[in-house]
Amino acid sequence: MTVRSTTASRTRVAICTLVIGASAVVGCSSDEPTTSSTTTTEATTTTAAGPPAGATEAGLRGLEVGTCFVLPEDDDPEAQDRAVWVIDCANPHTHEVYDVVDYDGPVLKGGGYAGVDAVQDWAEQACFGRFEAFVGIPWTRSTLEIETWWPSEESWGRGDRTVICTVFPETGGSATGSRRGTAE
Repeated sequence: MTVRSTTASRTRVAICTLVIGASAVVGCSSDEPTTSSTTTTEATTTTAAGPPAGATEAGLRGLEVGTCFVLPEDDDPEAQDRAVWVIDCANPHTHEVYDVVDYDGPVLKGGGYAGVDAVQDWAEQACFGRFEAFVGIPWTRSTLEIETWWPSEESWGRGDRTVICTVFPETGGSATGSRRGTAE
């Protein structure tokens, strides 16, 4: 699965929610950094890049709800779009999959790719809407962030419609245990 990833900002979601609530049809985007307090601390390690102990390499297409993983730490910026290191959630990990959905947003006539902006916006809104059911509180009150993967135009041509919703500590670093029902 070739996909793109993004980390959403709370400002962007608030603006999108207001726009949607007002029944206006506009695109929302922001590269503003997210700031808020948290109890998660960033981990600093001195280990070499490579798989964490006990991890197995997996493609994004094979990820399921509840899967915990670590993004690859190498010099290839596209590596995270090809594979991740799946690890037991009891061990330190950066991300946890909280939903996997099929894209059901706008398409071009004949089912063609609607473009990165349209697919990204639909995917992010779908993931925002599913966050509370997994974590137990609305994302806007959470100390967790959302990272979303969605089909690229290339993978769309191969029939990919998968959207992957993940959660991670907003300060970066690692977490242990599942975030399911934690109300963090």
